[in-house]
Amino acid sequence: MGDILQVQFMVQILLAELIFLYPSDKRAFFWPRFAGAILVCIVAAYFFPSFDWPGQLNPLFRYVALFSLSIAAMGFCFKISLTALVSSCSAGYAVQHIAHHCIRIMRKFGLLSFLRTDTDIPLLRFAAAMAPYLVFFLFFLLTIGLYSARHECYKKVDMRFNTISIGIVVICIGLSRAAGYFQDSGSVTVSLYAIAACLMALIVQLVLSRTVELQHENQTVNLLWKEDRKQYETSKKTIETFNIKYHDLKHKLRDMNLSPEDVAAIKDAVRVFRSRYETGNEALDVLLSENTIRLSEENIVLTYTGNGADLSFMSAMDVYSLFGNAVENAVEAVRKVEDPEKRVIDIMTEKHGNMLNVRVSNYYSGAISIENGLPVTTKPDAEGYHGFGMKSMKLVAEKYGGDLICSTDGEIFDLWIYLINE
Repeated sequence: MGDILQVQFMVQILLAELIFLYPSDKRAFFWPRFAGAILVCIVAAYFFPSFDWPGQLNPLFRYVALFSLSIAAMGFCFKISLTALVSSCSAGYAVQHIAHHCIRIMRKFGLLSFLRTDTDIPLLRFAAAMAPYLVFFLFFLLTIGLYSARHECYKKVDMRFNTISIGIVVICIGLSRAAGYFQDSGSVTVSLYAIAACLMALIVQLVLSRTVELQHENQTVNLLWKEDRKQYETSKKTIETFNIKYHDLKHKLRDMNLSPEDVAAIKDAVRVFRSRYETGNEALDVLLSENTIRLSEENIVLTYTGNGADLSFMSAMDVYSLFGNAVENAVEAVRKVEDPEKRVIDIMTEKHGNMLNVRVSNYYSGAISIENGLPVTTKPDAEGYHGFGMKSMKLVAEKYGGDLICSTDGEIFDLWIYLINE
């Protein structure tokens, strides 16, 4: 005869693992795969053999085997790296273990006496045993589950997660078996220690995930800054060359036997390649000039109001990177605007004491979701850089004691950047 308690354990483990795995990419034919995997796990748990081994070796092997089977089942259904899979399933095991010991304490004090687990009807007995677990799992789903899904905590690959995952398994299986060996498994104190240890392991996982995320963001932003530096140097030389050639061409036109109409036409044709900006800040001049040349082909107008000399307290690279990312984001939005009169990007700088306000405005179409003052990034990027432009700008603003915030008003998107000249 099979063991219904092992089936309960397997169902609990699978449900707890889904708390962390449900946002992951699904494999093809997910639902047939999932149904088949669940069925195999339940049947295997029900008929899992019991060996005549001494002490706690038999339950130790059983729980390790069933947990390993659950990992394999989830890997069969979800498209996820092995490290992330093991970390997610280990987190699920920790949640199941926390719920198990909380329920054990509650039953010890008679808090769940209304749930009849001594009924002769197997289905009702199974439902009564599972009901409190579902409550705990829902709580963890709405708290840690949603947080980890939002920050993609268990999609990151880091070998340190494996160490924590092994620690969770040791806590959930090893220490429980040790308590059973010393005939102390029913102790409230042991349960409290198990709950505390599992909670600590989950917190360490989440903190480590955030650390890995910040490291990745910093590496990516630093890479973008290096690319900005190269682009700035290249654009600076290009603009200088254009200005020299434009100046030389004006003089040569005077010596050529051309009609005034031809001269005017040639000047108009090459005028777009001349740097027309003299804001008082060289880096800003280069940025505005190169984008004016680039955007003229798309009939996008770029304007600037203010005094570039007010940016003198910033390094040239910070100016180029800050305004470059702001313009790039604005261009991406304006390209989707069909009305030619609204294909405009306005940049304004205004100084108030030791504070400099920067405003970049542009029209946009569609819907933009603002959360905590920043647009929510929903577009994936093949190079993995989408959304890092905003992070780069925020880091530059914070470097100068300021911040940035975004807002929308009708069809207009505003990016406000505050900088302090200390």
